[in-house]
Amino acid sequence: METADGISNLNGYYIDYTIPQIGKEFDLLRFGEDSIINIEIKTECPIENILKQQEKNKYYLSFLGKRLHIYTFISNSNKLYRLEDGAGGNEIAEASFAELRRNLSSQKLCGISNIDDLFDPSDYLVSPFNSPERFMAGEYFLTMQQEQICKSIQKDLSDKNRNFIALTGGAGTGKTLLAYHIAKENMRSGKKVLVLHCAQLNGGQECLKGEYGWNIHMARYAPETDGYDIVIADEAQRMNQSQFAELTGKILSCNKKCIFSYDEKQYLSEYENRCNIKEKIENDLSCAPYRLTGKIRTNKEIARFITQLFRQDKNFQGLSYPNIELLYCKDYPSAKNILHDLRNNGWTVPNYTPGTRTAFYYEKYSIAGKECAHSVIGQEFDKVAIVLDGHFGYGPSGALTASNIYYSQKQMLYQIITRTRKKLCIVIINNPQMLERCIGILGRPIDKTAED
Repeated sequence: METADGISNLNGYYIDYTIPQIGKEFDLLRFGEDSIINIEIKTECPIENILKQQEKNKYYLSFLGKRLHIYTFISNSNKLYRLEDGAGGNEIAEASFAELRRNLSSQKLCGISNIDDLFDPSDYLVSPFNSPERFMAGEYFLTMQQEQICKSIQKDLSDKNRNFIALTGGAGTGKTLLAYHIAKENMRSGKKVLVLHCAQLNGGQECLKGEYGWNIHMARYAPETDGYDIVIADEAQRMNQSQFAELTGKILSCNKKCIFSYDEKQYLSEYENRCNIKEKIENDLSCAPYRLTGKIRTNKEIARFITQLFRQDKNFQGLSYPNIELLYCKDYPSAKNILHDLRNNGWTVPNYTPGTRTAFYYEKYSIAGKECAHSVIGQEFDKVAIVLDGHFGYGPSGALTASNIYYSQKQMLYQIITRTRKKLCIVIINNPQMLERCIGILGRPIDKTAED
């Protein structure tokens, strides 16, 4: 298959490409100066499934701003299908191989140094909290695992003999998106849904309440549940035992449905950890949890750094960290100045949560603003700055340690650092041990030193 200028139509393909951090896969991609050709290859596949995949591919590729030619080849029937714009939306149509050949022949290939640079994960990582408008407009897709779990949970919600459902997953698995997607779909079908957020409400939740009429409340101020069909307890690992007992009692007495969404690692105080709500959900309520495993929302570079930071005995060789910055300063006033500069330059700088009755030592370098470890729960930010002060270190087992006043500073660090989408800045205050560890992980010198 040769074009007029002698360039083979068989050249220039990216095979089995996956968008980093998102996990979206494409069988064949070919990039031209003004067009992109995508070809998916199946042995056999129902037409509705072909259309669904083509629509997803269009969504992910459309951010590149080029004309799209999206095809699916079915080998068993030797048929080719294309996605096209119809009067009522996307449509699927049978295409000829001659058409595909013409598109390939007319495509003027463009050189790409690194295909990953074409795709910005933040275009696709739609959060109900950070992008409520896009979330409500449906400008997102669930992963295959999320879709399967969603179908199972919807089936459980129609089971008259079942009151409780459990959904769990680590940071970055898309647990919050799935929980809120389930809430949205059930509200659209006429169900009354109450969301109990076991943390401070954020701006996105206030938007969902004010602009879209969602019923979202902090768990401590929960309204009566008998007027709702479904209750979703998000960040349920942070509930205390009396809240849990009261909620489950009401659900049973009214014969309602309750979904617990939780990650037992995301606690902020030792008291929350000791409450062990995970154990009560899974054992006391006999709830086998649906578990999200694929970390679609986690930057692998940041995740590897976090693993090594929290465990001194974890060391990954041969990795680079171009999106992690390291700053060192001698005292709290210097740190506070640096944090102000970072915020002024577009970084999100959550404070460690301040005390309600007494001031904790880390408030000496806190900067003005409402963002703290408790308020950023469930949210994501492109650029996050975190602080490692002199109270951090490593214990005999190699695990990271920090002070426990009322809140666990180590757990607050974990909550803040796992909010990072793209870039991370570590500000170390007068802690040579942590400086040495971070330099060892990054394998390069620090970017800046503040002596005063």
